[in-house]
Amino acid sequence: MAAEPFNSAGGYTYGIPPQPLITSNGNLSAINATFANVNVSGNLITSGTISADNFIGNVQGNITGDFAVVGPDKGIVYNKAGIIFSDDNFKFDYANATLNLNGNLVTNSITLGVGPLEFSKAIVFNATTNSSTPEQPLHTIAANTVSSIDYVVVATDATANTRQTSKLIAGVLGDTVEYFEYGTIDINGGVCDVRIKNETGNVILTVSPMTSNQITYKIMVTTVKEG
Repeated sequence: MAAEPFNSAGGYTYGIPPQPLITSNGNLSAINATFANVNVSGNLITSGTISADNFIGNVQGNITGDFAVVGPDKGIVYNKAGIIFSDDNFKFDYANATLNLNGNLVTNSITLGVGPLEFSKAIVFNATTNSSTPEQPLHTIAANTVSSIDYVVVATDATANTRQTSKLIAGVLGDTVEYFEYGTIDINGGVCDVRIKNETGNVILTVSPMTSNQITYKIMVTTVKEG
């Protein structure tokens, strides 16, 4: 009979000839099993497929299959309070390779053009000075990587209650760097002298503050790629 070693210290079997169902060390072996609820305190290892209406827990490794996402077709998936979500304001048109954003794009840098079509890159950053030392560097870039540079510098001396906004443009060709300051606006007096120089193959934006007060600088640099 197939009872051996049924209901014994050796475990449980089924079928003829006997097939192990529950071994003596508590392992369950079955071709198919149906449970109302399964609680696993350790690892669940399978070479087949696990199908469930809901899965709660951590996943390590690869997942293959389709995910149902709340939101419209083409919506970019993001984390909304711990839930995978998407909406009409942020979409990717996969047929035309177009990203659509109905709102504000907040970033510290942006590049126009991809690969050989790369044209320009804009970055923003802050800087400070605490002395009147002349020609302090604010920004440096290798001359052989750019053909043109635009600078916008907003310098504020909070102690003197002065502010200066300056715009400069530089043209670069090989070892030659030419620049022009095409606009400066002072409020309650000037703050600094902003210049561009070419030194050891680098284009350097420098500042010569008028005082040793702490001066803060908000700077945007737009570079046009060489070539």
